[in-house]
Amino acid sequence: MKRFLHHLTYLLCLGIITFVLVCACSQSSYQDARSPASAENCRIVQHPMGETCVPLNPQRIFALDVLSLADTVALGIKPIAAGIWSPREGILEPTPHLAEKIEGIALHSFSSQPNLEKILLIKPDFIISVSDPSMRGIYKQLSQIAPTVLVPWAEISRDWKQHLKETAKVFGKTELAEQLLNGYYQRVEKLKQALVTLHDAPQKNYSQPFHASFVHVSNGLYLNLKDSFSGTILNDIGLLSPKLSNQLALPISEESLAEIDSDVLFIGTYRENDRSTLEYFQRKPLWSKIKAVQRDRVYLVDFHTWYGFDFFASHAVLDDIEKYLVKKP
Repeated sequence: MKRFLHHLTYLLCLGIITFVLVCACSQSSYQDARSPASAENCRIVQHPMGETCVPLNPQRIFALDVLSLADTVALGIKPIAAGIWSPREGILEPTPHLAEKIEGIALHSFSSQPNLEKILLIKPDFIISVSDPSMRGIYKQLSQIAPTVLVPWAEISRDWKQHLKETAKVFGKTELAEQLLNGYYQRVEKLKQALVTLHDAPQKNYSQPFHASFVHVSNGLYLNLKDSFSGTILNDIGLLSPKLSNQLALPISEESLAEIDSDVLFIGTYRENDRSTLEYFQRKPLWSKIKAVQRDRVYLVDFHTWYGFDFFASHAVLDDIEKYLVKKP
């Protein structure tokens, strides 16, 4: 009996010591992630959750959303893994404009919030994500796994260009971000000139679009406005109607189809079954009253691209605009 009690006491003491050590290591990890104590080997970055000491040359980056993944890759940095939101666990939503860019990066899907156990097993040395409520809620746990930065998103009004700049600050690549955005604006100017040339050319049956819009279908029909991703790009080119407000999207009902006052209409469906919703609206009498429909200038495009909010998606949208408005005979 004495031997049993002695053995039990030994196990209890061992358990207590182990628990204390684990807690100490976890606390140390959390402090290292945010404290400038080890600033010689990292860069102090300010972000919505405070400050984080980002490794100077991280080798095992985990990006916790598609936007962080895409903009990190655009800056010439390749994460080892990324978390992709999906309606169903294990089913990854397609991202055509990113497919070739993210080859070799392990993708992990989640339907609510990232699986912390999976992230822990990957052993990242840096974690990056946009700042949204779900990520802010688990920021402390993420920081205990690796230094974590939540890049401003709602705080910058979902400005995709500014997000690229903010991501560049994290990695010390602000000059590269400016170069990338300058390249985007150069393409925009070329498209503007091409559209002007086509408008002035004496071509029969060619109607230069005055305004273009993007409508997406996701459990309903929505007209994307000035603050939407596609809205900013169409506005940069000078194709977006000045009547549209500075908001993200406007729900369109059967009775308000006339609000789609565009010479050209791009449409993207989120899910396969959203096509039936689109077909429902297309059967309504008011659909035929839309100028773009009357001019046969309605084009189906990829939802994930036109709703993308990342740098690669911006060029993919420009590709579509060039394809349908410039190169189309």
